[in-house]
Amino acid sequence: MLWAYAAPREGEPWADRSGALELGVGKVAATLALTRRLLERPRPDGVVLVGVAGAHPGGPAVGEAALVTEDWLADEGVDAPGGFLPLEALGLGTRGPFVADRSLTGWIDRELGGGLPRAVGATVSLCSGTDARAASLRAGCPHAVLESMEGAAVGAVCAALGVPWAQLRVVSNRTGHRERAGWDLERALGRLHALMGRLLERGPP
Repeated sequence: MLWAYAAPREGEPWADRSGALELGVGKVAATLALTRRLLERPRPDGVVLVGVAGAHPGGPAVGEAALVTEDWLADEGVDAPGGFLPLEALGLGTRGPFVADRSLTGWIDRELGGGLPRAVGATVSLCSGTDARAASLRAGCPHAVLESMEGAAVGAVCAALGVPWAQLRVVSNRTGHRERAGWDLERALGRLHALMGRLLERGPP
């Protein structure tokens, strides 16, 4: 199993462990790092992406964890005068969904005691630090409740190379106006590290 994370602090407790991979922040960094690793031999039999995320209204509260069942390239398209035009509307491709492996997702949930909420993810290049930006993203990807910068990129790479993947996120903030986002990164990282510690103790499925 490959345990992937974006920013150094997300994987701090197990960064030197075999099977851990720091992707870097953002879609391009994640795509490059993960593709290089999955083309090596032996290839991991699965990828678990872990990290913190922002939550849209209706999503989990700050400090809560969720399993992402599908992720979208939420801001791929054109910011037009009449509103956001996604790739699909332009006839230029698709933004998703990139669907997580149900079996691997279920294993994570069982090992963590069961009952973790499921969520749809929105992967962005420009995070929602204003209310206007958050509203625009919700309009373009209305089912998503979690926002990250890597999820759909990891899903796309795994889909292309035939590797099962799953995604565990802990909410560090609400999306929207950055000064009113209720940030608690330390709490989110503490929860993430505790959950990951339990998974690593159990070993891969």
